[in-house]
Amino acid sequence: MDIVLQILILVSIGLVAGTVGSLIGLGGGIIIVPMLLTIDHFLSAFSTVPIHVAVGTSLITIVFSSLSSTLSYHKQKRIDYKSGILFLIGSVPGSLLGTYINSLLNTERFTLFFGLFLICISIFLFISSKLNKKSKEVHKGIIRTYTNDEGEAYTYSYSLPLAISLSICVGIISGLFGIGGGILLVPMMAFLFGFPPQLAVATSMFVVMFTTLGSSISYITLGEVNFYYILLLIPGAWFGGKIGAFINQKLKTETIALILRLVVLLYGIKLIIENI
Repeated sequence: MDIVLQILILVSIGLVAGTVGSLIGLGGGIIIVPMLLTIDHFLSAFSTVPIHVAVGTSLITIVFSSLSSTLSYHKQKRIDYKSGILFLIGSVPGSLLGTYINSLLNTERFTLFFGLFLICISIFLFISSKLNKKSKEVHKGIIRTYTNDEGEAYTYSYSLPLAISLSICVGIISGLFGIGGGILLVPMMAFLFGFPPQLAVATSMFVVMFTTLGSSISYITLGEVNFYYILLLIPGAWFGGKIGAFINQKLKTETIALILRLVVLLYGIKLIIENI
């Protein structure tokens, strides 16, 4: 009976994480990691999972959910591969560094500061959406254009050195907390560089796929993964990745941007509450 319960719950966790992660480009680790760390408190069928194992298990699951959503977004032609590859220059080495830091430090202390940081980001995102909404931007550096399904044309741009520097930070966060890095990558693209939110989400999943792959290999080498949990999480995460991409296609750009702001705010509050 315990085995059946484990299967149902872990597949469900993977499904929800894959759907939410794909919908707003976050990967799904913000759901998987806390669930693995606390589920034993509520259900005796589960054993205690050390934080490093929870992070490693989450990252491997995200590899498959991000692959699934990337394939779906590829069919929708919503991925900026050229920009994604440039972001990988920083995020992949950053993820390996984050994994190394995780193995040395107690990450619980840093979750408080990370939570405060996310709340600051969300406040900035809410304020920026109200100010100068229709002002003309001066594009410099790498300039790209995108036309969505409604025929709306967008122009966005970014500085390559800044993009790579920020991508390193995204990678470090990914390896350190096991959340995929999209929690910072999507706001970076959408609100700092001017990517249309739908394009930012899709491109984020492409980048997250490779970022988490690099971190996952490190955690496997360190032996800090639970393969039994992984096998049960992956099926749900795979289908969740496709469901999230499908829902994303049906939503308006403004709706996705609002959901992203709310998720960043709520996740930051959650991290702070856990540390009080």
